[in-house]
Amino acid sequence: MWLSSFAVGYYAFVDAALDVSICSPLGGPAPIVPGSERDAADETVRRFYQDPTAREEFSDGLMLSQVCAGDFSAVYYPDGAGALWDLAHDRDSQALLWRMHELQRPCALVGYGTAALLSVQGPDSVPLVAGRSLTAPDRAADDGFPEDAPSLLQEFAARGALCVAGEDAGPFMVQSGGLITGRDAGASALVAQAMIASAC
Repeated sequence: MWLSSFAVGYYAFVDAALDVSICSPLGGPAPIVPGSERDAADETVRRFYQDPTAREEFSDGLMLSQVCAGDFSAVYYPDGAGALWDLAHDRDSQALLWRMHELQRPCALVGYGTAALLSVQGPDSVPLVAGRSLTAPDRAADDGFPEDAPSLLQEFAARGALCVAGEDAGPFMVQSGGLITGRDAGASALVAQAMIASAC
């Protein structure tokens, strides 16, 4: 995951006096995109490193298999290219997102974190994203990915989603009912605030 995307969401929720639980597929500290932890120019990243409570909670994250959707009012997936492999086919993540959808509770995903939606479908095998508007990164604009890395916009369109790329380089998010998506890490604050507004 991209550390600033996590930290922006985390502190948006903490500052709104919400209880926060951190989880990942394997539990413990989630892997961080190399370099993002050294983003000293990012005020929120600095706050995270100066906050022993936040660092302890991050290091002691739950496993996704331990999470009961009914205990939560919303979920937030930060940006991070690892989601293309770690979350795109994770059954516990799929079950969590589908159950949150059934409970009509917000699901907020940022950047490559949206990959967690790729395999989510209901009992009728219809993808959760079918007929919904969303945004995601365009892999074609990025360097350094293996050739087998999925193009999220193409994959979502193939599943019947209405993909919105945005017209400029600024923070951009799309909300379609309880599904809130941000194009990249720069949209983390927008997505987090939209999630808070939807959940409260």
